[in-house]
Amino acid sequence: MSILALLAALLAQHARPPGGRQPLLAFYGRMCLSAAKRLNAGDRNSGILAWLALMGALLVPVALLSALLAAIHPVVLWTLEVAFLYGTLRFFSTTRSLGAIERALRTGDVAAAASHLGLWRAEPLESDDPAAIARQAAEHGLREGHQGTFAPLFWYLVLPGPLGLVLYPLALRAALSWEHFVEPEERDFGWFAARAFHVIDWIPQRVSGFIFAVAGNFEDALYCWRAQASQGAPAEEGIVVASGAGALGVRLGEVGSGEAPGEDALASLEGMLWRVLVVWLIVFLLAAALQVG
Repeated sequence: MSILALLAALLAQHARPPGGRQPLLAFYGRMCLSAAKRLNAGDRNSGILAWLALMGALLVPVALLSALLAAIHPVVLWTLEVAFLYGTLRFFSTTRSLGAIERALRTGDVAAAASHLGLWRAEPLESDDPAAIARQAAEHGLREGHQGTFAPLFWYLVLPGPLGLVLYPLALRAALSWEHFVEPEERDFGWFAARAFHVIDWIPQRVSGFIFAVAGNFEDALYCWRAQASQGAPAEEGIVVASGAGALGVRLGEVGSGEAPGEDALASLEGMLWRVLVVWLIVFLLAAALQVG
């Protein structure tokens, strides 16, 4: 019933988009901050303990609740999966943000485009360069497409119930909160969280890179993946950004091919993300057919 849950959640998001920051993701952020506040002793051991405690505090109750609801009736568990998908996936927020920036650039309203991008990235942006705004929007769109939709879908397919929909965004939030967004002298605490997320994201990155190639320029995407994935972007984003840039045929900083992106590239990216989503729907449909068979 995963394909039906996914379709129901996407239709619900289209009809009633989650407002602002999705409450479920905000809850993960608060949990990460609470765990760090209580357990951060400034060393790697406390970071390992905090990560395991954080995962256990959320994954164990979700697993128990899923088992209980499955015992009551599969449709009840299906409803829970729809709720988690609705609260986790960011596909429509990604495509809508790309569309808003693309339209602003197309009409020459650079200030509005910069404002949209700043709100989307949740950090101020002051730029009057349309090319820089388009490049940053394309990079963020690829990153959001992967981390906000396609990687969670991978783990939803692999793990039972909504466990994968909790594991991936929670591990991502812990890695960002505990290592990447803190002062260098505090990063020992986030050392394990960053490496755990690297492991969790290792296969999804490569799946996204391959599907980007399928949905775009296949040869250029694979070439940029092989030759450029270690350049320009952080290690956890290199494959996604490089293969996505190659699939689009644009240059994003040190990766990609062709010209620097403009508003047309953002429209192309939006279309490519839709094609990638269709590929994922086909994958879920095939998985459902195999289960029935």
